[in-house]
Amino acid sequence: MDFALLATGIAIGLSVTAPLGPVNILVIRSAIRRGFAVALLTGLGAVGADCFYAVVAAYGVSSVAHAITDYARPLMVAGGILLVAIGVRLARSHIGLAELDLQAPPRRLQIAGRMLTAFMLTLTNPGVLFGFIAIFGTMNAVLRLDEGAGRPVTVVAGVAIGGALWWLFLSYVVARFKTRIDEKMFDRINRWTGILIAAFGFALLMEAVA
Repeated sequence: MDFALLATGIAIGLSVTAPLGPVNILVIRSAIRRGFAVALLTGLGAVGADCFYAVVAAYGVSSVAHAITDYARPLMVAGGILLVAIGVRLARSHIGLAELDLQAPPRRLQIAGRMLTAFMLTLTNPGVLFGFIAIFGTMNAVLRLDEGAGRPVTVVAGVAIGGALWWLFLSYVVARFKTRIDEKMFDRINRWTGILIAAFGFALLMEAVA
């Protein structure tokens, strides 16, 4: 295995995943409400969508890329509506810290739902695909994806590892220090995470109708 190429893929995965976005916000909130494991699994849901788009970009599947480009507007509308709905619901919610301590551990179906939400939030954002296409295009001299069947696989594996490492780090840090958050701060987190997620949704909707 080309470990230099794998390391490059990991760096790409980190660069795509780390910037603040709706999935990062959901993972932070999951870490506060449900702990490290649920937050990490929520983030890994987004890794699946990242890998899908990375495969499309790495292998140059033109038909899929064109299809996603053709349906970019409906995807943005769907993603925007989903983000606004989630954001409004979070902003209006109020859950005290004592109530959180009494909550039963989430069921497998609930965890799967969180992972699916993160997956769909990433999948309905065409900017992720365009980002991978731009990165792979500008780094073509380094990646040389057309020089062997194993090179795209290695890069995509690196992207998956990079994304997983970011969610591991973010989930651990937030879960580790969540005990320092009092009830008023938690209310503010609920409110502002909801506002930020809804803002991302409105931005997607505005871009779709522009």
